[in-house]
Formats: sequence, C-alpha cells, structure tokens
Amino acid sequence: MEMEKIMQQSNLNMGFKKTVTENISHNDLSNLVNTTFSVDQFKSKLGEDENVIVLAFVVMDIEPAQELSQFLETGHDALDIDVSTGPNADGHYSVYVELNRDSSAFESIDAIVDDVERADNSFVNVKFTSYENKAPQAWSEELFNASVITSSYDYVIKHNPEAKAISERINFLNRY
Repeated sequence: MEMEKIMQQSNLNMGFKKTVTENISHNDLSNLVNTTFSVDQFKSKLGEDENVIVLAFVVMDIEPAQELSQFLETGHDALDIDVSTGPNADGHYSVYVELNRDSSAFESIDAIVDDVERADNSFVNVKFTSYENKAPQAWSEELFNASVITSSYDYVIKHNPEAKAISERINFLNRY
C-alpha cells in the first residue's frame, strides 16, 4: 500500500493524467513495444465487429506482453485485453485491446497510447495501421478519423453489401 502511495505521488509530480497502480513503473518496458500498432485489423472475440474496435500492440516477449496487458486492464474502459496465445513468426507476442466502436474511440485509444508511452519511453513517433490503410501512418486524430470507422451504422453500411443496398434504396426514395 505504501508503494502505491509513493507511485501515485510521483505520478502527480510528473504530470501524469492517471495514477499507475499496477506492477509496471515508469519506463519498465523500455524498447520492448513496437512503435507501430494495429487498429481494427483483427476480429473481436467478444462482440460483433461493427460494435468493437480491436487494437494490437506487438511486444518482444511473453512476460512484458503479460505485464503490459495487466497494466492496461487498470484505468481503461476496455471490453477485453488479452495476450496472444503464441508468438508470431518473429517470436513476438501481441496484446489485443477490444474497445467500443463509438465517437469516443480516438480519445480511448489515445489514452492507451499515452500509458504505453509511460511504460516504454522509446514508444515515440508512434504509427498505426488500420483495416482501411495498411501502410503505417503517424498517430493523430486526423489520420485516425480518415482511416477508422467509429460509427457502428457506417461500419455495417461499408462492410455489408445488403445493408448498403438497402441504405441506397432508402436514400433514393427520400430524394424521389
């Protein structure tokens, strides 16, 4: 309990938005998290894709991935946070974060990015890839909004041909 108070006070003195109460201290994961993360490129395991955005952070080993997962579980309104069951072809692990697809998605993801930056000071000049844009691009609200659909309705219209056809017919009838 005393260590938690010290960490909270230290975080307040450094201007952090939230208090860190998990096992990760400032910069504990230095050089262990890839600076390019994925947004909306994986299927949700808990809900329908039109309602959930899945993030994926690549971490160099299983233990730091588990630590990052536990760290992010505190202080974020995520539907689920999980570590990949095995390594990718490069021997790295992914930390998956599932969030609601809604108008506050950017703010939620940006808060998570801020926390990852606190755990890994080398997590700078962050980039992201998305379903709509596979090439890494700088993390910014403008590029996020251009690349990620945050409305469930718009997601269904874009990815479901039947829903798109119905929407087009309704729009035609409304103009008629």
